[in-house]
Amino acid sequence: MTTPVRIALIDDDEAVLDSLRLYFARQDIDTTCFPAAADFLTAIGKGQRFDCIVSDVRMPGMSGLELIHHLKEQDIAVPIILITGHGDVDMAVAAIKVGAFDFIEKPFDEVRLLASIRNAVEQGRERDADATEVESLQSRFNTLSPRQREVMDLAVAGLSNKEIGTRLKISPKTVENHRAWVMERIGARNIAELVRIAMKVQNKP
Repeated sequence: MTTPVRIALIDDDEAVLDSLRLYFARQDIDTTCFPAAADFLTAIGKGQRFDCIVSDVRMPGMSGLELIHHLKEQDIAVPIILITGHGDVDMAVAAIKVGAFDFIEKPFDEVRLLASIRNAVEQGRERDADATEVESLQSRFNTLSPRQREVMDLAVAGLSNKEIGTRLKISPKTVENHRAWVMERIGARNIAELVRIAMKVQNKP
C-alpha cells in the first residue's frame, strides 16, 4: 500500500503492545497503542482517526466485543480485528456476527495478523471510496426535476421513448429531450450505464 496505514492497537498486556508495535514499525505501519478500550475511545473523541483497529477481547472494563457494539452505535465504520488468548469457536462466531473483520487467537502468527490488517484496510478504503462515489451520484440525482426523475425511472425500467411518452402523456420528442438531459446530468454515456448508476444509488446502505 502506498498510502500510510494507521492502526490502533488495544490490549491490557504491555508486552503484547510493545512487541506488536515494534513488528508493525518494521512493516511501515503507524501504530498507536492503548491499554484499554476507554483510552482508545477518548482518542477517537479528540479526532484521532485510524484505518484499522486491533483489539484484545478480554480486557478490564470494556471488552473487545463491547467495543464493536459501541462503535456501531456511534456509526464509526473502522474495520476491527479481535485477538484473544482465551478464544473458542462460539466467541469467534459471536465476534464475526457483531461485525468483527477477523478473529485471531493468541499465540498468533504475526504474518497472518499483518495480512489480515492489510486486507481490512484495503476493503475499508474501497468501502469509503464507494460511499464517496454514491454520495456524489446522489447529489446529481437530486438536481433532476420530478419529471426528469419519472423519465429516468421508466427508462431504467426498460421502457422505450414512445412507451414513456404514452405513460406520462407527453410526446416522444419531449421524452428524448428529458432523457438526454438526465444522461448528461448523471454522467451516463448510455442507458446500460444509467441503469448501473441508478442501481448503485438505490442500493446504497
